Amino acid sequence: MAQSVLLANTNVSRPPVSPVGLEYVAEALVEANIPLQVLDFSFETDWQISLQRQLGKNEPLLVGVAVRNTDDCSFLSRKSFLPWINKVVAEIKKFTQAPVILGGGGFSTMPEIVLKATQADGGIEGDGEEALVALARSLMKSDDFTHLPNVVYRRGDDIVRNPRTNVDLRYLPRPHRRIFDNRRYEQTGGMVGIETKRGCPQKCIFCADPLARGNETRLRPPQSVAREFQDLTEQGVSWFHLCDSEFNIPLEHAKDVCRAIIEQGLDNKIRWYTYCSPVPFDEELAQLMKAAGCAGINFGVDSLCDGQLRRLGRVHSEKDIAQLAGLLHKEGLNYMFDLLIGGPGETVETAGTTISHARKLNIPLVGISVGVRVYPHTPLAEDIASRSITEGLHPVTTRDLCEPVFYLSPGLGDNALTLIEKLVDGDPRFLLLARPSEDRSYNYADDDALCQLIEAGARGAYWNIIRQNTSVS
Repeated sequence: MAQSVLLANTNVSRPPVSPVGLEYVAEALVEANIPLQVLDFSFETDWQISLQRQLGKNEPLLVGVAVRNTDDCSFLSRKSFLPWINKVVAEIKKFTQAPVILGGGGFSTMPEIVLKATQADGGIEGDGEEALVALARSLMKSDDFTHLPNVVYRRGDDIVRNPRTNVDLRYLPRPHRRIFDNRRYEQTGGMVGIETKRGCPQKCIFCADPLARGNETRLRPPQSVAREFQDLTEQGVSWFHLCDSEFNIPLEHAKDVCRAIIEQGLDNKIRWYTYCSPVPFDEELAQLMKAAGCAGINFGVDSLCDGQLRRLGRVHSEKDIAQLAGLLHKEGLNYMFDLLIGGPGETVETAGTTISHARKLNIPLVGISVGVRVYPHTPLAEDIASRSITEGLHPVTTRDLCEPVFYLSPGLGDNALTLIEKLVDGDPRFLLLARPSEDRSYNYADDDALCQLIEAGARGAYWNIIRQNTSVS
């Protein structure tokens, strides 16, 4: 009997998030007739006992471990998830000699660092559907795998990253989404994820998405997306989150996805949330999204000050944002803005301009992240490495690979958080990426209050659940 691949969803944060990327990879293995086992830590009472039991049944070909995020991206909490992954890897190695292979967005953002911090044997950088199938087949035949695209592996004390190739999403089999219990994820996590595309061509100086998913936008056929929605509704799922970097890039594909949802007859059966860029966004898209069941949009605006937007590498302007807010109010779409305060060149004046403009535009909900997470190989990290930026790092020095590093502009003074609190002045529309469960925080990882709201029946995007259950309306 052929050895199987064991895929483990190790994300145990609450509320639980459906492992959409891992499920896409799992379906590719099934399509390739590779024996598959899955273990979902999210719903295990004792993950260690479950892992020991699973590995005790038979020796797997490999154990795939998903690393969704490396940390919570919060300057205030700075919680790294890599010590947890290290603990999981060590536990796996107690019971099997099979290689432990990492994957997922968190791993692909910084493969060498994650591999060193977790002591895993290797990983898949970028798309996993073809790469993990190829690796599994090589291991089955005891063939050399060191030439395979997207494979990251150890060679002595060195870590080797093979050239990376992107999957053409047009030719992947349509996922049926029946490997993980997605109905249970909606009941306990509020919604279930779907991708309509991968990759982001934008040039934001801080963003890790182009590292994790590639800087070329690759599109799924809209009809395939609609049928995936249909498959999940047949399982009792009705609340969704689109996991795209930006749903509206490119604009016409977003419109076509909405049309496909409507043509599939799903517009009154589903409700979904998504991320969008402030541009491009027009009246037709707003109307199509609303007609297709969109219940809310999170716009990554970052700043409402033109100079700061340019420094962050953004292509939209204050004028674009004002026009967008007017359109959203006119069409009656539910939305929020995400702000990033503290990037290079940020000052007391630019932060004040941003907060003031958000009020003037009557933005209904605004999330504020103070401090910029520095990911390796981003333009911001390269400026720091070249010493174009010499101040503002927190911590100033670190030898701990698990420790998240942030940049906070010295132009905000000695206490940026006090400054932001003063500028916000108690306005309830402003949330802060603080520690989970703190008052007015929208850090969702292990947020007990949010979990209680979902248990009581709340559904949808976490920001909207918070909004509906506070004084913000």
